Order: sequence, then C-alpha cells, then structure tokens
Amino acid sequence: MVSLLLLGPVDVPAQADEPAADQFGSPRLRCLLAALALRANAVADVDWLAEILWPHTLPSNPESALHNLVFRLRAQLRDRGVGERVRIVTAAPGYSLKADRTDVDSLLYVDRFREGCAVTDSDPVAALNSFDAAESLWRGRPYGEFADEPWARADVEALEQVRARIAEAAADALLRSGRPVDAADRLDAVAVDHPYRESVHLLRMHALWQADRPADALEVYRQLRQRLSTDLGTEPAARLAALHEQILAGQRPPERTQQVTTGRPADHRIIGRTAELAHLAARLRPGTLVTVVGPGGVGKTALVRELGRHRETVWTAELAGVQTADDVVHSVASATQSAPRRDLNALEALVESLTTRAGLLILDNCEHVADAAADVARAVTARCRDVAVVATSRVPLGVDVEQVWALDPLAVPSPNASPAETAQAPAVRLFCARASARDSGFELTDGNYAAVAEICRRLDGLPLGVELAATKTRAISPAALVDRLQWRFRILRSARGGDPRHRSLHALVDWSYTLLTDPARTLFDTVAVFPSRFDLGDAETLAEASGALDRADVADAVAELVDTSMLSVDADDYRMLETLRVFGLQRLEDRGGLPSARAAHARLTADRIEPLGRELFGPRHVEAATIVATHLDDVRQAVDHACDHDAALGQRLLRGVIPYLELTMSTEVTEWSRRVRAAQHAPRDPADGDGAAWAVAAAGARFDGDLTKAKDCVHTGLACRPEPAVAVYLHMMLVEVGLFQGDLEAMYRCAENFRGAAQAAGMPGAGRMADLCVLLMDSYRGEGLAAHQASRRIADTCAAAGENTVAAWARYCAGECILDTDPAAAADLLDDAIVGADRNGDRYLMGVALVSRASIEARSGQPEVAARLFADVLRHWRDAGNWTHQWVSLRTVVDVLIRLERLDCAAELLGAIRRSDEITGAGAYGTDAQRLDAAYQRLRECLGDEALDNLLERGAVRSSPDVVASALAALSPG
Repeated sequence: MVSLLLLGPVDVPAQADEPAADQFGSPRLRCLLAALALRANAVADVDWLAEILWPHTLPSNPESALHNLVFRLRAQLRDRGVGERVRIVTAAPGYSLKADRTDVDSLLYVDRFREGCAVTDSDPVAALNSFDAAESLWRGRPYGEFADEPWARADVEALEQVRARIAEAAADALLRSGRPVDAADRLDAVAVDHPYRESVHLLRMHALWQADRPADALEVYRQLRQRLSTDLGTEPAARLAALHEQILAGQRPPERTQQVTTGRPADHRIIGRTAELAHLAARLRPGTLVTVVGPGGVGKTALVRELGRHRETVWTAELAGVQTADDVVHSVASATQSAPRRDLNALEALVESLTTRAGLLILDNCEHVADAAADVARAVTARCRDVAVVATSRVPLGVDVEQVWALDPLAVPSPNASPAETAQAPAVRLFCARASARDSGFELTDGNYAAVAEICRRLDGLPLGVELAATKTRAISPAALVDRLQWRFRILRSARGGDPRHRSLHALVDWSYTLLTDPARTLFDTVAVFPSRFDLGDAETLAEASGALDRADVADAVAELVDTSMLSVDADDYRMLETLRVFGLQRLEDRGGLPSARAAHARLTADRIEPLGRELFGPRHVEAATIVATHLDDVRQAVDHACDHDAALGQRLLRGVIPYLELTMSTEVTEWSRRVRAAQHAPRDPADGDGAAWAVAAAGARFDGDLTKAKDCVHTGLACRPEPAVAVYLHMMLVEVGLFQGDLEAMYRCAENFRGAAQAAGMPGAGRMADLCVLLMDSYRGEGLAAHQASRRIADTCAAAGENTVAAWARYCAGECILDTDPAAAADLLDDAIVGADRNGDRYLMGVALVSRASIEARSGQPEVAARLFADVLRHWRDAGNWTHQWVSLRTVVDVLIRLERLDCAAELLGAIRRSDEITGAGAYGTDAQRLDAAYQRLRECLGDEALDNLLERGAVRSSPDVVASALAALSPG
C-alpha cells in the first residue's frame, strides 16, 4: 500500500487495519512533507525549506523552527504507522525523506508508466495494465493546495504531462490490441484537457479511422485546425496534415499486429536502473545541468537515453566522433536542427537559436572534448531557461552550476547470497537477459548461480563487462569463465594502475579482444576509425584501402565481431560502443596503423560525397543532401584530416556537399571552405582545379550580404578551371548576385553562361533553374504573365522528371511573376512552393517563398496578418544567418509599419535599409525602389523634414541585429 500521497491533496493514508483518518497534519506540516517528498531520497537544504515554509517572514532562528517541525512530522508519521517506510533523516546541509519508490504515489506513478512503455511493443495488454495501474493512483492535481507554489509548479506540470502521455500510451496499446473504439473513448477527456496537444489529436484520428469512423476523424482535424488558427495563428503539424490527406483520399487504415510476448526483456529495456532513472529525473529542471560521470561501460549513455525516451522533446548530440570545439557546437546544432546565424560565432549563434525552445539536450560522451562541452552547457543553461542539459562523461565538465552525479555499477550479489537473492541482483538479471538472448537454452540454476554471481562481482557490476561476458556462455560455461577472468585480471592488474573499475573494464575488453581471430582483431582496430555508424560495404572498402584485410575476408570478420558484441547492429548498419572504439584506436595507434586508416577513411568519405555534387537540382538532389546529413560525422572527421594532411581531398569533399549547402544554408559548410583554403599554404596554379572551396565561399558570402566578396570568390573559382558541376554552381552565384544588384543586362548574360555550363555538365535540372532566373528577370521587365505561364510549364516538366527541388522553385517563380496582377492565384502557387520546400528540406526556398507570401498580405491584405507573417520571415532569415535576403525582406516591412501607423519605427528602418544598401551593394530597383520612394514621401508628409531626417540618421547607425530586433518588436501586436 502506498504510504505517501502527492497525486491530489497531500496526505498519509490510514493503513489497512486502521479506521479512516482526517487529512494528515496541519497545512505547514503538509507543506514540509510535500517539499521533502519533492526531493525524495535526496537532500533538501535548510535554507530552501525555510523559504518555502515561511515565504514572507522568516522566524528569528529558522534552523531551530525547522527542527521543531521535523520533530513533529516524524511523530505524526509514526502515528500513521508509516514511520519506518517514510523516514525523515538529518543529512547535511538539511534533511532527506527516505522512502522506497513504491511508497510514494508520484514515484510509483512514473515507474508504472515506464514499465508500460518498456513492453508496449511486445505485450500491449501487459502495458495497458501498467498504465491503468498508474492512472488508478491519480486523485487530483498533484501537491493539492501547494500546486501553484513556485517550488512545486515544475513538478506539477511534469506530472500532468506524464498523465497526458499515459493516456496516449494507453491508447496506443489499445490500438495494438485491436481495440480502436476503446482507444478513441480514452482520448476524449484528454483532448478536452489538452485542446492544443497535437499528439493526442493524432492518436484520436488514428483510433477513429481504425474504428471505421473516418468522418469523425476528419472532424477532429477540422476542429483542431480551426482552434489552432483562431487561437494561436498556426496550422497543424505535417504528420497530422498527412494523416488527414490519407483519410480524405479514402485509404484504408494500416492493420495493427500484436507481437508475441517472449517473456524476455526487450532489447532496449534498461535493467536495474529504476531508482537511478528517478533520481536523475528529479535533478533535471529547465536551466539545469546534470553530468552523469563514471567509467566507460558503466551505462551512462543507456541511462540518459532511457530518460530521453520518456521526454516530449529530446535532442541527443553524440560527441564520440568529434575532435574540436567547433565540431562540438556543430554536432549540437545538427542534433537540435538549429541553423546558426552567420554574423555570430558558432556558440553564440547556437545558444540564440535555442533561447525560444524547450526540451532536454543530451551531450553524450564528453570526456575527450570536456572543455568544449562545458562551454556549450554553460552557455545553454545560462541563457536558455526552458532547456535542461544532461551530459555523460568520464570526468566532470567543471561548470559552476553543474550537478555531478556518479553512476555506480549495477548491484552484485553478496558472496553468501542464496540462489533467489542472486537472481534478483541487477547485474545478474542483466547477465541472464543477455545470455538468454544469445542462447535460448540458458537459465540460472542451482548449479551455475554461484559462478554467474562471481563473474558479476569480478566485473564490478559494469554493464558493458557483464554483457560481453554473457555473450560467451554459448561456448564457455560460467564456471570456465570465472577461471579465465581470474587469470586475465591478475595479469592486467599487475601491469596497470588507476581506478580498479577502469582496470576491470579494460581487462574484459582486452580479454574479449584476445579471443578474436587475427582477421577480426585487425578489422576491429580498423573500423574503430569510423566516428559513427557504418555498413558492411564501408568496412570492406576501409579494410582494403588501408591494407588491413582483403575485401573477401571482411564479411566473416564483421560477423565474428557482431557475435562477440564487439560491434552492435543498428538496422543495416554497425556501430561500435565508444569504450570499445577508444580501445581499438589505441591498438591501431600502437601498431602504427592509425595514419593510414584515417587517410583511408577520409578517402572513402570523399568517394561517397564527391559525386553528389552532380545531383544539384536533379532528381536526386534531396537524396544527396540527406546522404551528407546522415554522414556529417564522417565528413567532419574527413575535413579535419584534409585540413591537416590533404587539402586537395578537402576540395573533393566540398564539391559533394554543395546540394546540402543549397538546401540548408549551412554555416558549418561555409566554414569548411575557409579552413580548406587556409590549408593551402602556398599559392596554387589556377589549373589545379580547386574551385570548390571558392564556390562554397561565394555561396556563404551571398548569404552573408557581402555581394562584392561573393563575386570575387566566383571569379577566383572560375579561374581555377573547376569541375563542370562546380562551374555550374559558380555561374549560378553570378546570376544571384546580379539579381540582387539589379543589373538585368549582366544577369541575362550570366544566366546564359549558367545554362551553358549546366548543359555542358549534363545537368538539365540546373539548366531549368537558369531558365527560371531568366523568367524572373522578364517579369521584372513587365512580361509577368508570359513568364508565369512559362514557369508553370517548367514546374510540370520538372515534376514529370522527378526534379522536385526545381519544381518547387518553379511554382515559386510562377507565383512571383503575378504577385501584383493576380495575388490570389499567386498565393496558391506560393503555398504550393512552401509545401514543396518543407517536403524537400529546402530552407532557402522556404524563406524566399515566405517573403513573397507575406508581401501579398502587405500589399492587399490585412496589415496585422502581414505583420505576423513578416515576423516569421525575419526570424527565419535571422536563424539562417542570411543577411542578403533579410535586408530585402525588411524593405516590405517598411510598408507594413506605415500601414500599421508605426511611423517612427518605419522611418528608422528605412534609414537602416539605405545604409545596408551601401554596404552590401544590393540596392533596391524596379518596383522595390518605387515602393521605398513612396514610403519615404509618405513619411516626410506625416513626420516632417526634420523629424524624418533625425529618424533616418538614427536607423543608419544601428547594428544589423539591433535593426532586426527592433523590427520584430515593431511588428508585434499592440
């Protein structure tokens, strides 16, 4: 029976053999009990407790007053019969409430939820029982009368979120059990309590669809869309819209199948860490940093990943494969899908992009980049109030606000433990689970339990060591394993100092390593070079290129490594645990093979990436960008190698990342170009063909707002006699520069060169992009309708050819050409372009199309709507660091502010724009220039000459970020 109730009014219930009692204690005593329970099994500081208990006026001696309350609390807990199960102990610098998790309803509630989640895939009925057991504990708003107190609010909100997730998980289990009607009914009340929680409505739609009620499912979507649009000014997420389209199209719902329960833990289930998970979760709050430390193989990564599985928004930055501070920042940016601004350093830009977001950031495997990880954690916790950070490392990060939490190995049985006690020990449970997974005939018996217990003790309960040992049971009995471990450890410990746990793990890895055949050992060392996942083909190529193994021998060696758990299988890929990877790299270095393996990996990566450059604007453009994104860790490592040893290889890598750069506007890629160019210490002959770095640099400068530099980079790149695909990109840069500068005659010539280069390179999609550039110029010359019609034809041609990236750009151009003459039709085309950009991951087109879409509202719609849309546009370009398009967008913002009668803001912005035109060389022309002139005249009429001139001068001296911040503030409602 639960001894402490927090899920509702705070109370200690009467025990089973006692009559019903009134609510426990006085309000202040309940407050103390609730505060201690908030930090159950941890220490609550005296000062913190005193501020909670006496928020307005502290007693003259807070410590004494608190001691008296604790004394009374202990007495009343004893009176209720729970004094032994809920203990209040003195623990410097305060007090601690000690209780088993099953005795506190809020802790048990979370545990029941996690237990259900762990078996949902394999046994949805059992999962549903766990969720129902959790829900039966809920009596009302957590912490009752204290729910709105500042010290309790975060926990209350977290528990309410868990309740919503339990309802969703229960509905999912019901769907898996073939009970869609029950799933829909279960979600009805949750939908009322959480009207904007899209995951609830997504499950409701699935349930109603599977219950053969498609009309009701569509109605759920309609009501949600209306509610989001009216109340929040947003649209449902893409996954909801996609499901809506499926149902609307009359598709049948997919059949849910229940998997057979095997009685064994699922592979992903973490064993023996329930208390640790709860303790870690209790420490984590938005704005905090918790570093989980411990030796390699103790299970730090598994623990935080399990924690993340039960969080709404989680970003995991895997740092095992990175080497430099910049790589750490870029890895976090990739994990959080951030697009840092170009005008800030990498860390500042990353932190700014996270300031408006909420979630859990996991920094995994920090020890080799501890200083850089500390910089990221320090900045995020200081400035991102809704982001919690948890790091895993073998050493603390050394940040002032850091909570260092040492993860101990799994508990092992005592030497005199009985068979039943041995079976319950977490380390033994893990051993048995992994041994059974490898050998279905394995079981813990009276004959082997002592040997298994000894193995776990000798390995100090380290999860990685236990798992590796368990894999041997198919060939070696536990008793034989004990003998071998004893012999191996004795030798290793005589040769090494340091922490015994480290020695134990190293001993086991070394022991497992010596059991491998020579080819498997050689391959193990070699594939340790991979910073992340790799496939069989990668392993074969690397082994052959580095001279480690013949290609034909690799498959057998990989199979051996998988069988011995030296490699993990992840779908069709392989991955090496970081502890094993470090071991392999050291072995590789010891035998002198590291330089050749690094070089072979860099060449392999270049061989994979370089050909992708030809996919620019072709049918495989998005696929090419996805390949780069998937292998970013490999590319980063290869760029590092190239900058240190082989700048020509860096050029090859840059050729291949151009399709990725064009979709993402990645600041990391443009930084690579700077490093590769810097690595070429001596001037090179233009005939050497190193134009890729200049092409990427030109792309970055064109985003940065430095059009003069962009043009210089293009001309330098073309002088290098670049590869045909690179030449295409360079010629496209000249067209873009001309488009911004308004030199239409030069643009026509550049577009012709762009088209010719595309034709020579055999890149028809790029040629169609050149045609679209010409059509845009035609529309600016007054031939909008003809250009619109031609753009529509190109869109159809591209769609038929599978050139989805260009097709979306063509729809944008078709809308842009009739922006003034037919805004309604233009809006439809631009909306199509925005959908295509989102589908393709094209952040560049997304921004451009959003600008034109907002411009329609600015010219002919409601200024309040235009203001909201342009605020989104400005944030988009700010986050991307694209200043060229930012300044172009701000020109229309001037009109919006005038229509909103925010004239002073409009005048200052106009002054900033005029100054930026001088700096970037991208002055307004055509209708843009006419609108700015009209805005200037209107402002002069309304404000007068002197006031206007003062405001223009004030705007001209403001920094670019300040200009954008002021514009966003001016666009805000009210």
